[in-house]
Parts: sequence; structure tokens; C-alpha cells
Amino acid sequence: MSIVGIRIDDRLIHGQVVNFWIPQLHVERVLIIDDEIAHDKTRKALLKLGCPAGCKASIFEVDKSIEKLKNHIDKGIRVMILARSPQPLLALISSGYSIDRIIVGNMSSKSGAKKFKNNVFIGPEEKKAFETLNDLGVGLYFKTSPTDAGEQITNGDLEKLRF
Repeated sequence: MSIVGIRIDDRLIHGQVVNFWIPQLHVERVLIIDDEIAHDKTRKALLKLGCPAGCKASIFEVDKSIEKLKNHIDKGIRVMILARSPQPLLALISSGYSIDRIIVGNMSSKSGAKKFKNNVFIGPEEKKAFETLNDLGVGLYFKTSPTDAGEQITNGDLEKLRF
């Protein structure tokens, strides 16, 4: 497999991903896993337009992503997986797909969420998903750019969030 990065960032394809993550990791395909966006033709088209030359964007709902990854969508190319929240990635793992490390980037403020890190706001369901990922042995790291050292996210850190 050629998965070169898995990142949670609710902005998905944007300046930071296009100008730093994609070139640094030599990404040839961005796989966005998102049920809502997979059914929104306008948002899909805009995200695909935002992808730089030489890099393809694929946007699938969770179940279709699982199928594509099990059928080796990443065979022979360098793929970066993007999701807006941890839940789609937890679904991948629950299907038997192995993930050992997830980079957590921007998760914007929203109703019911609490500030966790700089630009990371987590709601109760996201907190539970992060805790489960940690329990499964997936390394979670807050990292804004590919050159940052990153800061590990532990369940002890998450326990500070009270809902």
C-alpha cells in the first residue's frame, strides 16, 4: 500500500494541504472520506478543482472508501487520506483496514464542541472516536504542517474535555 498520510482537517483540500502536505509527501491522489460531500456534486467539483496539477482527488462515502481501499485504490501511487472528523477513520479500522497513525489538523468550532488545541474543537462523538482510536493503538498527533514535530494526543489529554 502507498498511503503516505492520514489527516483529519475539516477544510479538506485548502492552501495548507495543497502547498505543504501534498508536495512534502509527494501525494499523487487525495482520498476524501465523507458521506455528506460524496453526495454533493458542487462541493465535490470545488474540492477537485482545488487539487494541484499532478494530483487527483477522489471523494467517496465511508462504505465506498472501504471498498476502494480493500481493492487497492492506492496501488502504485502515493495517496493521502483526508477526513473532516475521526469517525470515518474509525469506520475504516472497524472494517479491518489497518491504520497506525493519524495526523489531526484543523477542526473548526461548532455547536456542542469544546476547544482542545489551537484550532481543534471536539464534540462528544468526536471525543469518543478519538478515545477509541487511542484504545486501538492508533497514534494520534496534532500537527499543523508536515515539518512540525507534532504533539501526541492521549486519552489523558481528552479526559480534560467535559461534556
